Amino acid sequence: MPTGRRGSALVAALKRNLVGLAFVTPALVLFGLFVAYPIVETVHLSFIDWDGINSKLWIGLDNYRELFHDSVFTDSVKHTIYWALATVPAQMAVGLVLALALDRDIRFRNAFRAIFFLPAVMSSVVVVFAWTWIYNPELGVLNWVLGWFGSGGQQWLNEPGHALWASMVLSVWRYAGFSMIFYLAALQGIPTQLYEAARVDGASWWQQTKRVTLPMLAPMTWLLSLLGLIGALREFEVIWILTRGGPADSTDLMSILVFKQAFENARPGYAAAIASLLLVGTAILSALILVGLRRSQKRVNG
Repeated sequence: MPTGRRGSALVAALKRNLVGLAFVTPALVLFGLFVAYPIVETVHLSFIDWDGINSKLWIGLDNYRELFHDSVFTDSVKHTIYWALATVPAQMAVGLVLALALDRDIRFRNAFRAIFFLPAVMSSVVVVFAWTWIYNPELGVLNWVLGWFGSGGQQWLNEPGHALWASMVLSVWRYAGFSMIFYLAALQGIPTQLYEAARVDGASWWQQTKRVTLPMLAPMTWLLSLLGLIGALREFEVIWILTRGGPADSTDLMSILVFKQAFENARPGYAAAIASLLLVGTAILSALILVGLRRSQKRVNG
């Protein structure tokens, strides 16, 4: 009798697993075809010398050795680090300020939320076209405003010293609303009892923000750091449309360099080596942020 019970339980468990597997299989197949296989093939291609047409030649680590003697690559790594360190915290900070301001009961609150979020969902072409006019050295709004202070006429996108920072400003403007929406959602989840207890203790608005709001928003801050980092390391469209990596490679991010090496210089193997290093760096940084996210969730949940 026990044997029969065990057998029926095993059959029932197998049926449940088969049903679950049937639901999961399509997603696994798509993941394998469009995520796992391209990653494996990219890493494999990084050990090959190939021009995209002729036969492939296995060269081992030669592509990686060349990378670390390539000043264009090392500059692109610096630009990518600068981009991530500047844009991610800035867009999160602006988004947090907007969220705190628009979490209050003010007139046209929903309209303001929609306006600030709109750039995040707009086409990259539209965004870049608008900012190209803003940065126009002769007719641009920015130089026109700066002319009031006697410092107009800047070549924002044509000078190596300005182009990368000008692109960063565009990125922060575009994605601050994205951070705002996530922070607004997190603010709705903070128990009102915490604010009531703080007010009873005589805490001011700033003290409530510092001791209640910001600690409770820590998990969302870690999550936005993760999303922002991944987005920053894979940024391509805006930079490519705006500057194409110029002038003088001053806005070459690693993602831009991958495209140039693969399609302009006909070196897909070399481009794959850059992409592989970018993938490894993204994975390591993402893992570290996930550790911080888990710890912050444990502190918030008590």
